[in-house]
Amino acid sequence: MKKKRSVKVRVAVAAIVFMSILTLAIASIGYKLYHDTVMDSYITYTNTVLEYAYRASVKYGFGDMIAQRDMPEGYEEFREELNAVKDSSDINYLYAIYFDDIEDMHSLHYAINAKTQAELSTGKPLSEIFTYMGKPCEVDAFEDDTLMTFWDAVRNGKRDIGILKGDSDAYGRMLNGYHVIYDSQDNAVGLLCVEIKVTRINKELRHYIFMVILTASLLTAAIILLYLFRTERYLVKPIVAIAKNSDDFVKKMQSHAEPEELTYEEVDVRTDGELRLLADNVKSLADGVAAYMTNLKAATAERERIGTELQLATRIQADMLPSIFPPFPERHDFEIYASMTPAKEVGGDFYDFFLLDEDHLGIVMADVSGKGVPAALFMMMSKILINNFVMQGFSPAKVLEQINQMICQNNKARMFVTVWLGILEISTGKITAVNAGHEYPIIRTANGDFEVYKDEHSFIVGGIPNAKYREYEMQLEKGGMLLLYTDGLAEAMDASRNMFGLDRLVDVMNQNKTASPEALLKAIRAAVDTFVGDTEQSDDLTMLGIRL
Repeated sequence: MKKKRSVKVRVAVAAIVFMSILTLAIASIGYKLYHDTVMDSYITYTNTVLEYAYRASVKYGFGDMIAQRDMPEGYEEFREELNAVKDSSDINYLYAIYFDDIEDMHSLHYAINAKTQAELSTGKPLSEIFTYMGKPCEVDAFEDDTLMTFWDAVRNGKRDIGILKGDSDAYGRMLNGYHVIYDSQDNAVGLLCVEIKVTRINKELRHYIFMVILTASLLTAAIILLYLFRTERYLVKPIVAIAKNSDDFVKKMQSHAEPEELTYEEVDVRTDGELRLLADNVKSLADGVAAYMTNLKAATAERERIGTELQLATRIQADMLPSIFPPFPERHDFEIYASMTPAKEVGGDFYDFFLLDEDHLGIVMADVSGKGVPAALFMMMSKILINNFVMQGFSPAKVLEQINQMICQNNKARMFVTVWLGILEISTGKITAVNAGHEYPIIRTANGDFEVYKDEHSFIVGGIPNAKYREYEMQLEKGGMLLLYTDGLAEAMDASRNMFGLDRLVDVMNQNKTASPEALLKAIRAAVDTFVGDTEQSDDLTMLGIRL
């Protein structure tokens, strides 16, 4: 009896030591993984906001403004777009800086900053709220390490987004994302920065550690009790049986037995706990190995079936888009034509148009992030949702707000879509539209030239929850035409990586200003094909034209 008690005590002590070490290991690894996961989510959000702001800087030529130390008309337009980004994002600071003397690390100046509507409503003069081009940065605005990182990024022309992590008494834990700004000559001239406070991560980590320690302590006590009462009868014998049967099975495998000869004798385990699970899993593993050779042909056939389904997905996607023209042969008060050429087998761009009633036409042009089957599935979902909400009578802005909420609620893949959505009143030519991060439309009056219509941009759909979208109105005159497209058109590249560009696109359109929508789109496609030659394109090419 004394020997039995001694063994149980030793087992209990060993279990306590082992579980204590295991608890510390799990807590340490879990802390690291949890910390990295939370921090990665902040970094991803920072990258999304910074990438959108950087695209806006390229659109307005902000790099040339910094290079010339100039504040033209587009300067304040760019600030308004940055204000909108900050207003719709959970960030603390959004600004741009530059080194007045690139050889002097301490010659840092502000180029611009952004403020939310709440910050603009304080009653202070705008000159006190906003920072303008040329204002020197405060001496203690940045730590020397941060300054050195910024300085190296500009001097070396860093191309990707950089992330700095800081922790100070004054500001707490901060993430600083930065992107080098280039002028039209591809010279690095400054930095676009986004800062986000991440102080609440400390509280979350403390709660996590507490829960890990509490759970591990309870589990340790339960395991020790289980060892004390069941070790002799319910632990050793079943493990020995599992080991023997497993060894017999391995020997059969090593002797190259046929699959039907690979049998595993089930072990009689008298408990329904971990040993039962182990015994069942070992038997399942053995049965799975035996079935592997038998299922090899079935797996090959399955791969062939998947290939067939991918081809079917391509056809289904094509069938989702209107492709019969004219789509409304009984209507002679407008002409419409559209085309989409995916860069891969299944693309992410889409367009749509549909009559709400006799006098209203819904028009959609969108670009889903990514390529391939995931983008196509996301595209089909987005297209159906837009169509359903518009047909229910929602305004364009309300449609995108509803869809944005639905996507953000379950968007583990972090996909998003840029959308131009408009409703045309056919009798008057009035268009009520909203632009969610999409390309500018191009419009022509009845007797004028084509020109880019710089409409007001809202945030992308699926980017951030609770985003608000702003509508605007535009007029399409009788005989005028509207062109919608995705970024793959202007960004089509030739062998020298020169982009087709908006200027070249507008020139081609003005050379064919009297053409029908179908003829115009074909002329544009021919011009793009001539420009890119045999260069493989990385983005879909989608266009839609409508003429009253």
